[in-house]
Formats: sequence, structure tokens, C-alpha cells
Amino acid sequence: MVQLRQRGSLGPVMRIRENVEIAFACVTFLWTVYFVDLFLPFDLRSYGIRPRSIEGLFGLIASPFLHSSLGHLLSNSIPLAALLSISLTYSRKLTLQVVFTSALIGGGFVWLFGSRNTVHIGASGVIFGLIGYLLAIGLFRRELLALVVSLIVSFYYGWTLLSLLMVLPGVSWSGHFFGFLSGVLAAWVTREDNVSTSRRRSG
Repeated sequence: MVQLRQRGSLGPVMRIRENVEIAFACVTFLWTVYFVDLFLPFDLRSYGIRPRSIEGLFGLIASPFLHSSLGHLLSNSIPLAALLSISLTYSRKLTLQVVFTSALIGGGFVWLFGSRNTVHIGASGVIFGLIGYLLAIGLFRRELLALVVSLIVSFYYGWTLLSLLMVLPGVSWSGHFFGFLSGVLAAWVTREDNVSTSRRRSG
């Protein structure tokens, strides 16, 4: 009986540790892609989202994995690891949905409305998607945990929403904006999903 209680008490801790490891594995993959690209005879960064270009549609899948510089990659790595860890701990299933929504729907709007003759790359669209999702679940879900998650994310990352009020050269404002909106959309669409069930299955 003592062994069973000890295992049960370690269950949530082990799940959190696993989720952090998954988040860092995702970030490690981004770094791997960046350094592999340095040795390729062609530039992977050219495969980002090209607005209203048929060839640019491939960027909906590829762009989150591509970064323009080491500084760009580093600036995305820390928030991505943190937000993924939080979101995965809340629900792995819903995190997968919001990542795909941010990349495909958010990226799709960038493809439709982004500036011509530009290439949009980087994981920031997914990052803003996660921010939008984690902030919105506290409003759309009637549960304490969702509200706590939203408050934590608003405290640490709410200030990043100020960047949506500025257009800076070399920064994909449309990627941030549509990523955020797609995250809020994902929170709304999945508001009735049973998170407790998905959390038990992910454990």
C-alpha cells in the first residue's frame, strides 16, 4: 500500500517532467534544423510562407521550423519551451490542436494578407498562438485550472501583446497577429472538450 501511494504521488510530477522534456525536444529540433541548414547547398529559409504564391503554401508547414539568424532562434526558443511546457501540462491533446491551428490557419491568413515579396519564417506565430490560447481558456472554460493558467501566462507574457500595436522592419507582424487570433479561435472551438480525460490519457 505504501508503494502504491508513493507512485501515485509522483504521477503528476513525472507527467510535468515528461511535458518539459517534450517541449525541450521540440526546441532542440528547431536548433537542429538551423545548424543543418548552415551546411546545405541550398537555403531552407527560402521555403517560408510567401503570401499569395502557390510555392509559398509549403511554408504553412515549414515556416515554424525555420529562423533567419541565431538571435531569431534564441529569442523564440525560451518562450516556446515555456509555453509548450505549460500547455502540454494542461492538455497534450489540446496543445497539439492549437499548434496545428496556429501553423495552418494562422499561417493561412499570413499567406492571404501578408505583404507581397516577403518570406515569413519562425516559430513566433505558434508562440503567439499558444499565448492567445492559454490566455483565452480562462475566459472560455468554467474551471479553476484554466483560469490559473491564464493568469500565469498573462503575468509572464501578457506584455508581448504590446508588440501587436507596432509594425517593425524585419518582424512578421501579420504572423504574430494571426497566430494570436488562431490561438484564441482554438480556445473557443475546444472550450467544451473534456480536459480531464485528455490529461489522464496523456499520463
